[in-house]
Amino acid sequence: MRAAIAATIRQLPGRPQPLVDVYREHLEAYVLADELGFSHVWLAEHHFADDAHNCSAMPILAAVAARTRRIRVGTYIILLAFHHPILVAEDAATLDLLSNGRFDLAVGAGPMPVECEVFGLQPKESFARTYEALEVVQKCWTEEVFSHHGRYFHFDNVRMTTKPVQRPHPPILMAAGGPQSAQKAAQRGYGLAMGMGPAHGVYVEAVRAAGRDPAQMPIVSGPIGIHLADTTQQAWDEAEEPLRAWLEFYRRRNAPFVPPVPPAGEFRRTPGIGFAGMPFFVGTVTEVGERLRAMFVRAPLDEMALYFHLPGIPFASVAQSMTLFARHILPELRGWGGPK
Repeated sequence: MRAAIAATIRQLPGRPQPLVDVYREHLEAYVLADELGFSHVWLAEHHFADDAHNCSAMPILAAVAARTRRIRVGTYIILLAFHHPILVAEDAATLDLLSNGRFDLAVGAGPMPVECEVFGLQPKESFARTYEALEVVQKCWTEEVFSHHGRYFHFDNVRMTTKPVQRPHPPILMAAGGPQSAQKAAQRGYGLAMGMGPAHGVYVEAVRAAGRDPAQMPIVSGPIGIHLADTTQQAWDEAEEPLRAWLEFYRRRNAPFVPPVPPAGEFRRTPGIGFAGMPFFVGTVTEVGERLRAMFVRAPLDEMALYFHLPGIPFASVAQSMTLFARHILPELRGWGGPK
């Protein structure tokens, strides 16, 4: 199993920093991830957030690609329903060229209502629009000239001359949280982001029904909040407020997968507290290693998506947490993974 960085660039509400400093520190963390042996930097997208959540992934990933040598870069996730598919195909192909074939496209089909309202998108349209847009993206990457006439997009004689390095195209994954999206992703041959989520089993069975081998499909976990320190108390003291801010962001936007948010100071005493079905892993190397091993040693995953750079944690503490993980847990984790 591989270990990836699940990334968002955001502030801690109530303790804002200059955004130029926040972005600089995150880029430094992604360069460190490359040096430490992490497999991916996966970058999310959201809009109009009070924590200044990064709203544009591609330029940031291009900066990461320019400063790294080995680590793969990817959207996890791009809210494709908000974007023109030909422009996404061009931007992604350009990023694949700049990174020499290190780009992956993970897509989400469920943008938040507040975002849909501003962009003028009916939430009920987002699923069909997303999958049709992906069809257009793939045509851009794989066909010399194509026409497309669907429900949302109409093009004639499109010739996209900037093709990606990876053939037939960069890997595509879908953050499928429900059975309809999981089945559609499997039928299309897309990988699964949000692995071990509520639709994991549906996805695997749909892959088999489509005549494919689940073992050959990329499956990445949902984002896992994690923080390591020298003592358990230090780890929780550093991470509790940022973890709470992460959950509060989604609670305020009425996301269905957020559990009740405990009051400040109670996270460390709340069994199973986590995000989207993934518990938080906070503590010492020994404690976190034991908990990860118990949950993931036979997990049907190719990759964990680990969210180290929580909002408001000082960069030095983030770097220490990542380094402790890479030195003491990552070598063993590479041998983990079970049948899908």
